[in-house]
Amino acid sequence: MQSVYEQERAVTYEEVTMSDRIWQMIRFLVVTGMIFAVSFFALNYQAYTSILGNLLNAEGHAEAKQVLEASAADIDPELLLPVIEGEVETQKSYAWLDQPVVPTDNRLVIPKLGKSVPLVNMSTENIEGENWSELEKQIQSGLQQGVVHYPGTAEPGQVGNVFITGHSSYYPWDPGQFKDVFAVLGQLEIGDEYYVYFNQRKYTYKIREKYEVQPDNVNVLQQPHDRKVSTLMTCTPVGTTLRRLIIRADDVS
Repeated sequence: MQSVYEQERAVTYEEVTMSDRIWQMIRFLVVTGMIFAVSFFALNYQAYTSILGNLLNAEGHAEAKQVLEASAADIDPELLLPVIEGEVETQKSYAWLDQPVVPTDNRLVIPKLGKSVPLVNMSTENIEGENWSELEKQIQSGLQQGVVHYPGTAEPGQVGNVFITGHSSYYPWDPGQFKDVFAVLGQLEIGDEYYVYFNQRKYTYKIREKYEVQPDNVNVLQQPHDRKVSTLMTCTPVGTTLRRLIIRADDVS
C-alpha cells in the first residue's frame, strides 16, 4: 500500500496536466507581451504622439505645409495669414530689400511633413582619425540639436551625397528636443521635394528612391562622382533599430 505522502504526491502530479501547462504558457506569454507593449509605447510615446497628431490634425498640417512651401518659394509667409476685416495693409517696396529671404542658420525644410529643422554640421576629425566611438558620441550630441549632416559627406551644392540623419524616436529622458523629428519620414513618397538651406543658399531636392536597409549597410554613404544627390536616413520601425529607412533625392535646384 502507498503511504499518505506518496498518495499526495501522486494526486499533485496528476493535477498538473498538459492542458494546464499550455494555459500557463499562454498566460505567461500574454502577460509578458502586455508588459512589453506598455513599456515600448511608454519609451516611444513622443514619436507615436507625433505620428498620431500628424494624422488627426490634417488642417493644421496643411497650413504648416502651405507656409513652408511659400517660404521655400520666396513668398512672404505673412501673406498667407488672414487679415482682420476692416484693416487695410499697405506694403512699401525697397530695391535693396527685395531679395529672397533665407534662414540665417543651416536648416532642413520638408513642407509635406510640416518640418523645419536645424541642420547640424559636424567636424571631420573623428572620421579622419577613425575614432568611431567618439564619432558616435559626436553624432548623438548633434542629434540633440536637430538633424545631423553626416561628417565627411558632400555639402549642398557639391557633387556627391549630402547625407542627413535624424531620430525617429529616442529615450524620453534624453535632453534633446528632436527625438522624434523623423518619426513621420515614411510619409514621404517619390516625387516629393524638400529643401536644404546651407550657408544662406537654398537647395531643392526631389525624391527618386525610398527603401530600407540593414543597420550595417554603409553603401548608403557612398559619394557619386557624377551627380548631386541627398539622402535622409532614420531608424525604422519607429521605436526600434531593426532597419534604416532611406530617402534618396536628386538636386534639382
